[in-house]
Amino acid sequence: MKTNRLLDQKGVIRVKALFWIVFFAALLYGAYKIVPPYVSFYMTKTDVEEEAKIAHMYSDESLAQRILRNAEAWSVPLTKDDIEIIRNRDSISITVRYTDRIVFIGGFVEEIPREIIVESELKETSGVLQ
Repeated sequence: MKTNRLLDQKGVIRVKALFWIVFFAALLYGAYKIVPPYVSFYMTKTDVEEEAKIAHMYSDESLAQRILRNAEAWSVPLTKDDIEIIRNRDSISITVRYTDRIVFIGGFVEEIPREIIVESELKETSGVLQ
């Protein structure tokens, strides 16, 4: 007679098997809730770095709008007040600050403060696009 590894002789699930099932379910749930905000943060950071490279072509207002559009595509809770752009004669500094809120089962809320700071040299340009 063949025995099932998950069940004991009475047909009841073993405690060890139940533990591992619950453990992997919790691990998958945690990854489901935590990984997307981290991916969104790093993708938004990459977008801000790319925008800083081409900042010589845009005004500060249009640059902020471009960053907001990119953040919206990644579901980042960003507002115009969260973006600080400081433009010098030959460099630009872009700072983005926001808070990710992750809501878990039972109403537990984890708030993760995020900060993106990018400094880049401005290229020479003949004009600024709006």
